[in-house]
Formats: sequence, structure tokens, C-alpha cells
Amino acid sequence: MKNGILLLLCLAFQFAEAQTYREILPRENVRTVQLFNPQTNDETPVIRMGEYLVLSFDDLVQGFKEYNYKIEHYNADWTPSGIFQSEYLNGYSSNYIRNYTNSFNTYQNYTHYELTIPNRDISMKLPGNYVIKVYTTDENTPVFTKRFAIYDPKKVTIGISEERAIGGGNLNQRISVVAGSGQMNLTESPDGATLFIMKNGNWEDNLVLNKPQFMNPSQLTYKDQKIVFEGGSEYLWFDTKNLDVAAMTTERIFKQDSIYHTVLRPDSPSANLGYFDNQDVNGAFYIRNVKVPDQNRSGSEADYTWVHFALDEFDDKGGTRELYIVGAFNNWQLSPEYRLMLTDSNYWEVAVLLKQGYYNYQYAVFDNSTQTVNYSEINGSFWQTENKYSALFYYRPWGVRYDLLVGYGEVNTRN
Repeated sequence: MKNGILLLLCLAFQFAEAQTYREILPRENVRTVQLFNPQTNDETPVIRMGEYLVLSFDDLVQGFKEYNYKIEHYNADWTPSGIFQSEYLNGYSSNYIRNYTNSFNTYQNYTHYELTIPNRDISMKLPGNYVIKVYTTDENTPVFTKRFAIYDPKKVTIGISEERAIGGGNLNQRISVVAGSGQMNLTESPDGATLFIMKNGNWEDNLVLNKPQFMNPSQLTYKDQKIVFEGGSEYLWFDTKNLDVAAMTTERIFKQDSIYHTVLRPDSPSANLGYFDNQDVNGAFYIRNVKVPDQNRSGSEADYTWVHFALDEFDDKGGTRELYIVGAFNNWQLSPEYRLMLTDSNYWEVAVLLKQGYYNYQYAVFDNSTQTVNYSEINGSFWQTENKYSALFYYRPWGVRYDLLVGYGEVNTRN
């Protein structure tokens, strides 16, 4: 999602946002959904052919439940490709998650589930976009969905760079991409190339480019002055790895009704205070418990705590605007569970049940009158902000019915 200015620029320069698919948020009893990338040690949802991801989640209703999963293939614009499962999958078209562990030594009981993708039962044949659906009995009513992508590193080399954008207001980080290949004719299919650029692993924060500025059979160059993103601010953070001792951003910890509560220090708007260099993990979160000697066991031995967020100042313009907490922990999606409300203490507050660990978060403002989301109103947007940009290059060769992900590149603005 972008602000209104960015949307206008996208239309003017033949850019588009891929909004044809949105992940389904988990049901209330399902928590801490994570699609972890062991190769990058974070939640980067893109892997090479031959690499793997680990899907994990908790069911707060303890006891084994048969969770089934199904993997589907999508095009570059996140519309279903419509091809046969045998064309993109080896093995079963769907299966159930066998790896589960009941929580141990926690106040909040839950069952922890894990699934490696690909695995001995199912693997993907094609590079491209995929969606994993997790469901109980009916695949048409999934418990949740997650997006991921697989690329072929042998086809196209991606060069991606970032620089400061001048005169764009909040749109202050400009991206350039060069796609080169010694194996493929990149102009064979005139409309075959699609470049998808996303920020910090967030599928919703993206630009889609269908036309390069310069092209020849072995190289496409995307270097328009309007390929710009909001720099934003460094993410805010909190640490609940140790529920016996308050971390730097924690005001107090207490136990009530046999569950922990972590009260964070109130935040203040800082958009007008200039850039503040606060090291973050680009919106990600890590499940950890300092009392567990082997952190691989945190999946079933980390407890849950109600995390109390508070902001000391916000103008909702007479109720026309809404304030939310977002990050990778909720896919940056605005749902009622994460909305802050004005309380009698004159703070904007919300309490969210989250598993022990280290979390990044930010504030998002939704304007009902314009139907837009602003991620930078509370803490500002600065060209110095450290962000990771990912470039996914799709190509549909002549006569092929689906898009292949044939190139991938990343750039960190701090490098």
C-alpha cells in the first residue's frame, strides 16, 4: 500500500500495485504464523530452487488437530496461473502437517506446528509465485494463507541499487534495476517481462514495472526517476525474551489470570524530530526465550504475553482516521485486533497477545475518507532510513501460459 501521491505516480508512469491477492489472516485461536527462511535467518519469503522454508504456527486450543495444506501456483500479478498441479508440483497435491509439539512449562497452553517446504511428500517444479493454504476440512475456507516465491538463479542476473530521491517529499528512496542474461532473449516476448520490487519483505509494499526504460535482447534497464518508495523511519521494537526482567522499552511486567502482561513505555510521534538511527530488523520478529538453553525449542517453550502498546498523541480527525500497530507479526495488515483506541488515561492503546521474543513494529494510519494507509505520519519518512529492497524479475517466454521467476536481487540502503 502506498499513499495517494505514490498511487498517482504509479498510474502516470505505467506502474501498478499487485493487489489481486491478499493473504488470509489466521483465525483467532491460531497465533505466531511464521514463514521462516533458514538461508537468510529471517522472513524473506523468496528462496532459490533447491532451498527451503519453514512454516510454523501455534493453536491456542491445545491438543493435536489435523491441519492440512495445499500449495498453489500464481502468476507475477498474483492471479492464479490455472495450470495443472502436475505441471508445477512433484508428489501429493495436498497433505497434512505431521510435526507438532505441545507447549511445555508455559502459562498459556498451545500446540506448536511446523512444516518444511519443500519436503519428502511435495516439491515445486517451477520457479514462480506460490501460495500455501492451511485448512482443517475445507480448502475453500482456509485457516490462513502465506505467499512465497522460488527463483531460478541460472537464468537472469539482477543488479539493484538505491539512492536518495530529491524533491519527492516522503518518497525519498529511488531504486534502479538492471536485468541481464546470456541465455535468454529478454525481448523475444514484448510483454513477457515483469519487475516486482518490494520493501522489507512486505508483499503489500511494492511497485510493479511492466516497461523498462532501455532494452536490448540481453539486458533490460529500469531506471526511471519515479521508481521511488517512502524511506519511512527505523522500526520501533520491544523485547519479551525474558518475562522476569523488563527490557529497555518495557515499563513493567505483571501476571494476571495466569498469563503475563508486558506494558511498553508510551511512544510519542517523532515525524518532526528528524532522523533517529535506531537499529532494527526491518519489521521482522524472532521467537526467543532466554530460559531455554536451545533456542530451537522456543517454538514450544516460549510463553505468551499480552503486550500493551500506547501512543500519547494522535488526531483521528473526528473519527475519520484509524490507528494501528503493524509489522511482520501481522503481515502489516490492518485488522480490528491491532487497532488503538483512545482510553480514559488519554493515551491511544491496544493490547495484543504475542509470543515471547524480539519484535519490530510501526504505526499505520488509515484514512477512511481517502481509503489510504500512511506508514510515516507518526514517525516520519527519511532518506537515511535503512531498508531492504528486493527485485523479483518474472518472464513469460513466447508460447508459455504462466510467468517464471527467473531473477532475484536485493539491496540494503545502508550498504
